[in-house]
Amino acid sequence: MRRLAVCSLSVVACLAAGIAGQSTNTPQGPPVFRTSVDLVHFDVSVLDKNRRPVRGLTAADFTVLEDGKPQPIVAFSAVDVPEPVRPAAAWMAEVAPDVQTNEIAASPEGRLFVALIDDALIPADPWMLKKAREIAHGVIDRLSPHDQLAIVFSSTSDGAQSFTQDRTRLRKAVDTTTIGFATYKLGWDTAQDIPGKFSPPVFDGDARLRDASMKTLEMVAETLIAAPQRRKALVFISPGITVDIASAAKPTLISATATMSLVEANRGLVNTMPRLFAEMQRANVTIYPVDPSGLGGLEAYVQNVALTVPILQRATRPFDVTENWLAPKGPPRPMDLARHVSTINTDFILAAASNTGGIAVMNTNEFNTGLDKIFTENSSYYLLGYRAPAKNSPKSLHRVSVKVNRPDMFVRTRNQYETAPLETADAKSGTGPLRNVLAGPVPVADLPLTVAVSPLAVHGRKDAAVLIVMGLQQPAAPSRSQQTIEYQISAFTPDGRPVGTGLRQSAALTISPGVAGSTSRYELLTQLPLPPGRYDLRIATRRSSDGVPGSLYTTIDVPNFQDAPLSLSGVSLEAPTGASGVPRDAFASLIAFVPTAVREFGARDVVTAHFSMYQGGRDPLAPVALRARVVSDLDQTVADATGTLGVERFDPSTRAADHRFAMPISGLAPGQYLLTFEASLDKTVVRRDVRFRIR
Repeated sequence: MRRLAVCSLSVVACLAAGIAGQSTNTPQGPPVFRTSVDLVHFDVSVLDKNRRPVRGLTAADFTVLEDGKPQPIVAFSAVDVPEPVRPAAAWMAEVAPDVQTNEIAASPEGRLFVALIDDALIPADPWMLKKAREIAHGVIDRLSPHDQLAIVFSSTSDGAQSFTQDRTRLRKAVDTTTIGFATYKLGWDTAQDIPGKFSPPVFDGDARLRDASMKTLEMVAETLIAAPQRRKALVFISPGITVDIASAAKPTLISATATMSLVEANRGLVNTMPRLFAEMQRANVTIYPVDPSGLGGLEAYVQNVALTVPILQRATRPFDVTENWLAPKGPPRPMDLARHVSTINTDFILAAASNTGGIAVMNTNEFNTGLDKIFTENSSYYLLGYRAPAKNSPKSLHRVSVKVNRPDMFVRTRNQYETAPLETADAKSGTGPLRNVLAGPVPVADLPLTVAVSPLAVHGRKDAAVLIVMGLQQPAAPSRSQQTIEYQISAFTPDGRPVGTGLRQSAALTISPGVAGSTSRYELLTQLPLPPGRYDLRIATRRSSDGVPGSLYTTIDVPNFQDAPLSLSGVSLEAPTGASGVPRDAFASLIAFVPTAVREFGARDVVTAHFSMYQGGRDPLAPVALRARVVSDLDQTVADATGTLGVERFDPSTRAADHRFAMPISGLAPGQYLLTFEASLDKTVVRRDVRFRIR
């Protein structure tokens, strides 16, 4: 049985988010907002009466008030998100780079979307399950190159995916969606109707599911507050939460302790709703509920379920619409229960949308039109910044309002903010500057980073060695000097549980002298032991000389090298990049070369791809078929080689074979390319992809 896991929310609360993808450079993009301790950022949506984005506004069109006092706007940017363009080669949209960068975190065009699939409350109906998946896939299809999406579930957590652009991971997460636990009987299967004595419901198994769904929404809001300068939207794929506000407002005579539990459970949800919507407004998160049950679907489902409950089958008394459902005088007819559940679920959907400035997609079996509207009204917005008044004390809360000096405009932005706490450092507890850099859902790009991670089997150990290569640029110094980079790496399971104690180190870089304004590339090399599984890695760095921070989040799959019939390590590239690896012997006990995170090369560069192949288990070693293929961004195959790795290539003791592949760089035209290795043994096929660019 699946466990009910509110901890699935830790995917959002912890948000070990992966930035998988490379941003597209635009000739004249909007200015980048850098982190500032005294600059208050807001993303502001302006819609007309038809909910169409209003473009072409300037800073002079806005008035910003903090605690009722006008504030001068010192930073302003208009953001127009282009329509996603399908590239000539499908792999460019679907295959994520094996090297991640935090570059995209600096782009104001990058929107944050959360697709919350309410698997706790989506009924056990195959059609509704199919539609829920289709809706989530529709969200993925509409993402722009700068957007990031997280897939979150209200009940299960194993398939959840933190923020990423990796459409393969997102689709895989969506496809793990299963039917929910909710019965929608409102506890009537526990009621008794003995002649002369009516005993109301004593227990409602759906109560904990509704609570999990509500807590998920709360934690999404709490997390996204930390991303003030991002356009944020929550697509809530749910039939709604059964919150009976009308009955909660009626006086109830409690006749049994069990009945009190039902009343208290509903009262808790009723009391949570205003707080939830206030948090969403504070975070400027717009909720877009999309009901996968379709036109009349939930009502029909509940009625069919009610017809299986004996006490409801015998019910003949019509329920008055004003009756208190928490203190019923008798059992309802199936049609009355179905209408009641459908009505209050619809009320929640409409309340969630209207209280956060969203629209509800419901009472329809065609969802594409609604999804188009959601993305259209989030396609244009404004970034505003003003300096926080000097009198504001740390961790103080301030009301903010933003107005547009034009008629008939609807403005949506957050309504308050909290000033930052004083920064402290505590090396023993792991808190302090580096820990603070990892606190937000979006990486910090003040210190640009790239990272390549590659799992590698270690003979005699169950844990794999994850090789980590972090690339960073450092400005040239007038003379030869030393620079220290502190970094912290933490690993989390998909449901947000930390793995091990993480890694906290520092590296001393020797900065070469150079012309003012020039930079040199350095690569920090380290490794982290991890058992088989999927993990979110959060990497934080800080330059000691001036405290400039940077962070990057990525996801890694560590194969079960010992037991899987066939598995591959990550692909590491060896190339003369001119970058200094520190320390150069970090991987000396594992590999005989120094890998790089560079994925852009000149046509004359000599580049070699390295990986290892493993046959786990105890079956006799067998030949493995291998194919290497290079495809251009025009979807043209420029290299295709096949072969077989014979048994003699595998070490009998480690059951591993190392393989080197000379990449066909010479003669390639400038552009982007995909290198794919595909190995097969019987019915097992494993694949590794490397995206690279020729300049």
